[in-house]
Amino acid sequence: MSNKHLSSFLHHLPMFIVRCFLFIVINFFSCSKQEQEKPVITTKKSENIYSLIFIDKTVSVSLKDTFTRKKYEKALEDIINQNVRQKDDKIEVFFIHENTSQAKVFTQTAKAEMKDTTGLNPTDILAVKNSYKVALKREKNKIVERCKEALLDPNTTPTKQYTDIWAVLPIIDKRNAKKKENTKLKVYLLSDMVESMPGLERRDFYKRPPFSKQEAQFWAEKDAKKFADIELEDVEIYYVLPFSPTSTTNQNNPDVLSYWEILLSKLGLEELKEFGE
Repeated sequence: MSNKHLSSFLHHLPMFIVRCFLFIVINFFSCSKQEQEKPVITTKKSENIYSLIFIDKTVSVSLKDTFTRKKYEKALEDIINQNVRQKDDKIEVFFIHENTSQAKVFTQTAKAEMKDTTGLNPTDILAVKNSYKVALKREKNKIVERCKEALLDPNTTPTKQYTDIWAVLPIIDKRNAKKKENTKLKVYLLSDMVESMPGLERRDFYKRPPFSKQEAQFWAEKDAKKFADIELEDVEIYYVLPFSPTSTTNQNNPDVLSYWEILLSKLGLEELKEFGE
């Protein structure tokens, strides 16, 4: 290289370095700004389900009947499989009889949780998902077994002579008020829905059922006033009757069901539904 060229190179070198430095700095801050402006993607946790199950333990519902037993076992399996899907899904079981308000059987909350898969390769992600599915399935099976044990547990006490379905309403209201945020309360009544309690101002559909839809409506509207503080607007309620498709209207009185539909609608329930239909 000639002295002339070398002198020119050395003369321009500082400016070259300055320009490179400025280029690097400008690009650095530009990239940093773009990184900060990237939207943060968050995964919203799915809504939890709180399943409140009431099992009729009175003389009018016999599990000696094969049809009833199988129908109720299938209903319990379906409820658990549909509603236990993730951590913090809850199952609570009560008996229905003369002392329903004090007849809690058990509560169980799902604990299985899928681990964070951020940064894992596809093989490891699949392994984590499979492990979670196995753990959740194990929990479901245990809950189903506990529910079936409760279903088949005979009621040998005098409480089996009466049926206090009214008592489920304060229980539902209390659980709904205290449930965790982002939780849906679903209620299941495995019962013939025949309220049967002694005393003034009580209903005994076993001795005196409503004889028409009009009478059922009159009774329901009158009785709803006793539960004016109860709000069922954001609750789902399902019933599972023990009757076979060939049962008579003396056994499966449609006016009894009309009574409950009207009563619950007066308390804010959108619709009383038959589970599985």
